[in-house]
Amino acid sequence: MTITTWEDSLSLSATSRAVAIEVLVHGAQSRARLSERMGLSAGSLTRLVKPLLAAGVLIESDAVRASQRGRYSLPLDVVPENYRFIGVKLTTQTAYAVATDLRARVLDKVISELPSHDVAEVTRTVTFLIDELKHLGHTRIDSVGVTVGGQVAKGAIVADSPYLDWHDVPFRSLLEQRLGVPVHLDNDVVGLTRAQHWFGSGKGQANFALLTVGAGIGYGLVINDEMVRTPLGPISHFPADPGGPMCSLGHRGCLSAVLTTAAITRAASLAHHRDIGYDEVLRLAEAGDPAAVRIVHEAARALGRATAAVTALTGVERIILSGEGVHLAEMARGALDEGMNEYQAGGSSHPDPVIHPVDFFEWARGAAVVAIQEEFPPSNERLGIRAEE
Repeated sequence: MTITTWEDSLSLSATSRAVAIEVLVHGAQSRARLSERMGLSAGSLTRLVKPLLAAGVLIESDAVRASQRGRYSLPLDVVPENYRFIGVKLTTQTAYAVATDLRARVLDKVISELPSHDVAEVTRTVTFLIDELKHLGHTRIDSVGVTVGGQVAKGAIVADSPYLDWHDVPFRSLLEQRLGVPVHLDNDVVGLTRAQHWFGSGKGQANFALLTVGAGIGYGLVINDEMVRTPLGPISHFPADPGGPMCSLGHRGCLSAVLTTAAITRAASLAHHRDIGYDEVLRLAEAGDPAAVRIVHEAARALGRATAAVTALTGVERIILSGEGVHLAEMARGALDEGMNEYQAGGSSHPDPVIHPVDFFEWARGAAVVAIQEEFPPSNERLGIRAEE
């Protein structure tokens, strides 16, 4: 006779995992509401929930009454504060780290300059930041997520990062040896997209796209509630301005040539015959400086064209414009709309973009979400579940 154990239910049932994630993402829910949202019968839900309750993955929260005369129910929920995740975002010069709970609420944040791009030095810096977070009270760490700009292979190897000048670096294993906890490694735009999907502007959206503006141009895509792995290079070199400057690869008017922070500061510095930083370009544009206004408007129009292309080709209901450099979309909203509507035909229209500027700690939060998604619900081994005799 075959006995189905709690361990079997957790490890073999994708639906059990989906139930736990539904509660995590959308909050405490009654069994009736959960059954309705997931299309499950009451009996099936009871069977799926039982091992999750027994393992402490879900709990029954305070009783609530469904209606004035209705019966009391015990909504199912998670206990976010029982978990700790660390997210680390690496840039060219700096490492940013945050501690979060299970719902990616940032509890503490720390920062450190990178002394160099030497792999051992960067590993020590990440270890130092995690020690700093431990000293702030986050001693029990469930998992660490790390994101970098560039290509990450198999969640373990930085295959190519132009920002760190790394090639085929087994960074995940190096960190796990130092930290003694599970580590998950991914591209930074993937992390930010995951955070938007579960806990941000993409929450509740089965289909959405993310475009980020900063040192590079990033593209994330979710279709049918699943993250789609998109190539890193093509969006950066999307042709947005036929009369624009050339990028380093010889593409005229691509996004890399007109929209990255480096492209914008380079154009402004040439116009003013001195070095100008990105924030100063925006301040000059806001003050009405003709050269800065032109540069910012051309960049925003290029972003609008890329936004229109992504929505037209994917059919997503929502597109999120984000990144540390996306403030220009707010400043030059008219130019952004011009780019979006430039090739609009007939009665067609594009969804209004959600503009969501972020700092690098928000990128680090995205790294924490990479870890959350990989570790929740916890594995049977971590839960201590054993097969029944």
